[in-house]
Amino acid sequence: MLSLWQRCSLIIGYWHHWLNAVNQHSLHAPFIYQFYQQVVCNRQSHSGFAAIEQYRKSLLKSEEDVSVQPMGAPSTVNTSSTRSVKSIARHSLSVPKFGRFLYNVVQFQQPKYIVELGTALGATTLYLSIADEQSTVYTLEGSTQIAEIASQAFADFHRQNIELIKGNIDDTLPQLLQKIPQVDLAYVDANHRLEPTLNYFSQLLAKTNEESILIFDDIHWSFGMRKAWKTIIQHPQVTLSIDVFDAGLVFFHPSAVKQHYYLKL
Repeated sequence: MLSLWQRCSLIIGYWHHWLNAVNQHSLHAPFIYQFYQQVVCNRQSHSGFAAIEQYRKSLLKSEEDVSVQPMGAPSTVNTSSTRSVKSIARHSLSVPKFGRFLYNVVQFQQPKYIVELGTALGATTLYLSIADEQSTVYTLEGSTQIAEIASQAFADFHRQNIELIKGNIDDTLPQLLQKIPQVDLAYVDANHRLEPTLNYFSQLLAKTNEESILIFDDIHWSFGMRKAWKTIIQHPQVTLSIDVFDAGLVFFHPSAVKQHYYLKL
């Protein structure tokens, strides 16, 4: 179960988002209107969606147990170092709607270098991967056994544009950022705490350009994450930010007037 403070954070975040969320009739800036139409409202399908959701269903039925290294924020559901795959799938995987949203973001932006912090069981990685065959998805996972399950899924799906990097993200992220020339798109779903999230942002920021998009998962998950999100959107290099409740997106267009939007998925 969620702690009292987490429930309070989610309730506050939900009501604030509900009161402020807008639709296309309130979006006058051309870029944000285009983003809303092509990403948020886009209900396109892809042949790979059904296969990914079938993979999700298999995980939800799995009786396999895995050892989980406690590298991120502690689980509010299971504090044991050994967890069932179906439990991880039930509580850690993004819902299908959000996976399709990320797919639309990739289609919209056409990034070359995608960085995902927190592979988990790989379902979200697959959504990022199938959106653009020309991109490379570098996905980082700290738990070895969980990473092995994701790796097998990537092989089963014959994904050639995913590079899975195992190990503590505090170590592997700096190494990756030295290797790649830029970060076009990043999805951060790793250590859901204030300081690690801000540290991820700082490191990724050094590799962004004016076309980059950074996405932070669970921005209302705790008061620490809410504070991290508020700090991120106030950064002077961030010119546009979007709260879709499940996650927050930041953009870096230098000519844009600083704006913040709440959008419903």
